Amino acid sequence: MIPQSHGQQEQLVGQRIRVGNFSGTIRFVGEVANTDGEWIGVEWDDPQRGKHSGTVNGVEYFQTRQANSGSMIRSEKIPPTQTLAEAIHDKYIITEDTLRLDAEMLKEVQKQLHASLFEVVGMEKIGGKQSQLAHLVDVSVAHSPVNAAGPLSMFKSLRSLDVSATLLWNWTIVGDVMAQIPTLEELNLSNNRLVSPSDDEICSLVTKFHTLKKLVLKKCALGSWPELVRLARMWPLLESLSLEDNEIGVVTEEGYELALTKLRSLDLQNNQICDRESIYALGALPALEELSLNANGIGRIVFPDCPHTEKVDLFAKLETLYLRENPIEDQCGLFNELDKLPSLKHLTIDPDAAVSYEETVSRVVGSIAGLKMFNRATIPEKLRRDSECDMWKMYAVQWSQVRNDAQLLKAFFKAHRMYPRIMERLGSPEQFLPDTRRVSNMLNLHLLNERTGEMRHKKVPKRINLQTLENLIVKLFGTPEDRDTAGPLHLQLLDRKRDVRIPLDNNGRSLDFYSVEDQDTIVF
Repeated sequence: MIPQSHGQQEQLVGQRIRVGNFSGTIRFVGEVANTDGEWIGVEWDDPQRGKHSGTVNGVEYFQTRQANSGSMIRSEKIPPTQTLAEAIHDKYIITEDTLRLDAEMLKEVQKQLHASLFEVVGMEKIGGKQSQLAHLVDVSVAHSPVNAAGPLSMFKSLRSLDVSATLLWNWTIVGDVMAQIPTLEELNLSNNRLVSPSDDEICSLVTKFHTLKKLVLKKCALGSWPELVRLARMWPLLESLSLEDNEIGVVTEEGYELALTKLRSLDLQNNQICDRESIYALGALPALEELSLNANGIGRIVFPDCPHTEKVDLFAKLETLYLRENPIEDQCGLFNELDKLPSLKHLTIDPDAAVSYEETVSRVVGSIAGLKMFNRATIPEKLRRDSECDMWKMYAVQWSQVRNDAQLLKAFFKAHRMYPRIMERLGSPEQFLPDTRRVSNMLNLHLLNERTGEMRHKKVPKRINLQTLENLIVKLFGTPEDRDTAGPLHLQLLDRKRDVRIPLDNNGRSLDFYSVEDQDTIVF
């Protein structure tokens, strides 16, 4: 039964309870008009469990964040809670009764199977090993009814603790846990509802969190970035923070001088951070190296303008960025903006459904200088060269249309930051421009008699076959008097680019089959 004195009633408000599969926060303890006895007013995490918003028969006893998420229950319906120390003991310590029961079960299995398949280990072996609390490094009591710390000084090696979906309800309790376990570096508080501490309480708790480096606060209904920054003053050495699914919509820079100065990894997936100012504010975090913005409703990202040879003064150390499950409007435009980041090396994003995955890869690799991994796959140097070549060809026509207008060319380079540096390496893309000249079906050839040195010039159709060309040569040069046989001539194409001779040895093929071009020389 819950105590009924006024002071104890006040202490209960804010505490967490779990009834069946439903968790909630106590918002009221006391009598309800026209009823007998004491009632507990609860705001349920799941509104489907509620019946009202804290008002009963026209009298308001408490308020709820979500409509109709509150109800009144009797204290006897609330199951008992336990301390963290008790929960760890129950999960990690094998008692004599447990061992005796396990041994009896194993013997029964052996009897039924008529075989000694299992070794029944003595209590002194298992109990001695499992009871070494001082050696525990990673502990999870998730979903346990824990609402207090208890004595924890025996945990001398514990580094990681998962108390997600428990009944912890204020930061003073969490601070007590941290203070008793000076080796603790990682803490998971997901799916808990913690009462917001006062500024004075935050100041008093700072020293208790001085070892905390990684904190997970998934689904904690934080709702406000400024409130998170205020809380972060308690965690001066925090390096990794997960805030997944916390209804955060607007991010501001206020308070950065006092908090999050050492934060390297930040998970903000499943929030609503999608406006330009909020992304800029995230970019002001001084030590941030990894950021997840998956599923935030981001349609586009635009950074401040800067020359294609420079980078923006945002996300100075950011190397890894996750942008999956966002309705990106223009991926090419996004990749161009991400090229402005000074340190980006790893990018994860959904492929553009409008093009092939290979084209998406080509676009991102060709657009973002310095990118080392895309969607967790390493980018080899050959892929980078090929992707830049693809971009070089893709935008050749657009470049040609603006190259003689300084303002239009500047705008083109702004929209395609990669193009100037690709041109520095590959040169002008003029060869990929469509040929607007009238295409001729005739070739001007130089025909060279290698034995006599005589050369003649002749215009012939591109699709003339070699047998016809050979007959033409005989007519032009005549039949050599010293030819002993009437066999075919040996024709060769002089390749000017590679300075080699290519045999033209199939009389049924045409000149265009051998890629013979205008002004080429054929030797016989």
